[in-house]
Amino acid sequence: MDKKIFDIIPPSQEPEPNGKAEEKPPVIELEPAPEELLRAQEDIKPPQPGPSQAAKKKIILLSSLIVLVLAAGVSAFVFLPIVKIQIWLKTETLNTEQKIQVSKKNKGVDIINHSLFGRIITEEQTVSQDFKATGKAVKEVKAEGIIRIFNNYSSASQPLLATTRFVSDEGKLFRLVEKVVVPGQTTENGKTVPGYIDAVVRADVAGPDYNIGPATFSIPGFAGTSKYTAFYAQSFSAMSGGFKGDSPSVSELDLENARTVMIAQAKEKVNQALAQHALPGLVLAAEKNPVTILDDGSDVKAGQAAETFKYEVKAKGRAILLAEDDLKQMSQAYFLVDLPDDQKLVAESVKTDIAVEGIDENMAAAELVLQLSGKVYQDLQESFIRNELKGKSVPEVEKSFQELSQVSRAQIKIFPSLVKKLPQNDNKIQIKLNFD
Repeated sequence: MDKKIFDIIPPSQEPEPNGKAEEKPPVIELEPAPEELLRAQEDIKPPQPGPSQAAKKKIILLSSLIVLVLAAGVSAFVFLPIVKIQIWLKTETLNTEQKIQVSKKNKGVDIINHSLFGRIITEEQTVSQDFKATGKAVKEVKAEGIIRIFNNYSSASQPLLATTRFVSDEGKLFRLVEKVVVPGQTTENGKTVPGYIDAVVRADVAGPDYNIGPATFSIPGFAGTSKYTAFYAQSFSAMSGGFKGDSPSVSELDLENARTVMIAQAKEKVNQALAQHALPGLVLAAEKNPVTILDDGSDVKAGQAAETFKYEVKAKGRAILLAEDDLKQMSQAYFLVDLPDDQKLVAESVKTDIAVEGIDENMAAAELVLQLSGKVYQDLQESFIRNELKGKSVPEVEKSFQELSQVSRAQIKIFPSLVKKLPQNDNKIQIKLNFD
């Protein structure tokens, strides 16, 4: 280095008092530091004590609270107080009636010509059901069976009329059910063979006594002639079906009750089928008696012996489909035509009942009667009310409503509740109209 910061000075050469030089430690002297170093030391300052972390958090929290309070004050000034007023207006119910024409040729709503677009629909339904017979009757059934009639008289055939009598060897009388022709004799292998035919016979008297087993029969009509012994019959199986006694039967009351039940079912089914056409946005208008019975009847007659019977009904129904929006528009229009200027219609109160007066034979047009009812009220301008009420006290507001003839009652809510006057800014006053 060119310049030394520290210099070491050697000890003095003077002799010690005892004749010896005293040995002394070396003296070290500091050379003054350069001016540049002194100035650098002056610039270095010791650290100053600062705020703690807890103090910093308190400062931040306090600042946030101040901001919130200021924001709440500004919001209260801008938005509060809030006033909500509900007003119930007096209403009057009006009723009116109007005839209109409906056709698929019409285009939408025509108030002037009282016409409306609509479509006529029809549905046919057939219903049937088995019913139990509750009547009682004496049942008489004649036994029946098959006999084989032999012709051992000649080769000529012999016709026998229906109801020809055959008497069994037990004396039971049966009759032919249908006419038959008994073939004549034939020759087989040199022997004469009688001709024969099978036929159905029925007992002459009803009852189980004629349910006889296999038997031999003679023909009383040939008695006293040579044919009596040459014509005969045999049965190879028992006669059956003969009966006499009490049995279930279909009474007049059974038929009447069944008809009532089935007509009700037929009407319900027709109405259900018609209702399926009433999709959302459509209104179904039905005739006063929308269902016509086309046919009805039972498979048995009154007094006939039977345990069960079937009753069937065929029915037809008609209705008219209208667009809901078209009907609503027309109904409201009839009110508005004659409504005074100072009155208004409560649109949602309009009710429309539809009566079908008639449908033409071609099913192309119909005449309807609209029976309308709706509520009207005397007009109350909300902007005028707000302007009149602003800045007034609650008692003054209540008095103002009492003086309005069209108002039945009112309800006032102020937030915050400590406020006793309505604000000067009418935009802070909310009004809702209700109708009695």
